[in-house]
Amino acid sequence: MAIMSYTKYDQASGQQGDVRLQERKPLGFFEDDGLLSPYSNIFYWTHVSALDEAETGEHSHKGFEILTFVLNGGLEHYDNRYRGWKKLAAGDMQVIMSGNGFVHKEKFLADTSVFQIWLDPNLEKTLNQPAYYNDYASDRFPIVIEKGRSTKVYLGGSSPAEIRTPGIVAMEVSLGQGEHSYRCSRETFVSGFVLEGSLAVRRNSLEQYDFFIAKEEEILPVDAKSDCRIFVVESPLEPDYPTYAGTYRM
Repeated sequence: MAIMSYTKYDQASGQQGDVRLQERKPLGFFEDDGLLSPYSNIFYWTHVSALDEAETGEHSHKGFEILTFVLNGGLEHYDNRYRGWKKLAAGDMQVIMSGNGFVHKEKFLADTSVFQIWLDPNLEKTLNQPAYYNDYASDRFPIVIEKGRSTKVYLGGSSPAEIRTPGIVAMEVSLGQGEHSYRCSRETFVSGFVLEGSLAVRRNSLEQYDFFIAKEEEILPVDAKSDCRIFVVESPLEPDYPTYAGTYRM
């Protein structure tokens, strides 16, 4: 059992094309300066913020799956197949299966922040499959209310969203101040990004924009020092296919 934490200062940072797009990467590329390497079937996770309207410019992807979660503000998306702009609002989610090739660009509205998480759905298969994408409006995702806790379920459970990458669960968890526990499987990684507040996961103190990973845990004790919002992703400890992460093991 292990819990590893990475402060916002441990993460790679920089700009995404347009200088108005600022990135914080809990999980960057190999050439980035962050401490964390790809693991499970997750190989990239970035928090992108735009204070002013900004565009990424046209660029291409192949093989992997891209999840975009709009945390605040709004995002417009254009791709080479549908040839039109589509809008995503706060709370919405987009799934891109880049397959055998996908060219797109994105326009960030002012005061927007998003997560983009890149997944490996088994590149040996998906590089030969057609590309597609789906948008999901915020009000389609179930919200589970418990004592002192509210959970918006993006992937897994009764969420309508579908992806090809196996074993992925994604949710935004809001916690009231106090002690909580998070139940999980010993066969998964639990990855969390603190959006707001301060908390301790066992003996690991975490503040806004810090990141943690729990491995081989069944019950994760969480002590919320204040009201908190945490974005949580569960992924398999050992995917049953060759992954981009390769020999990188935690």
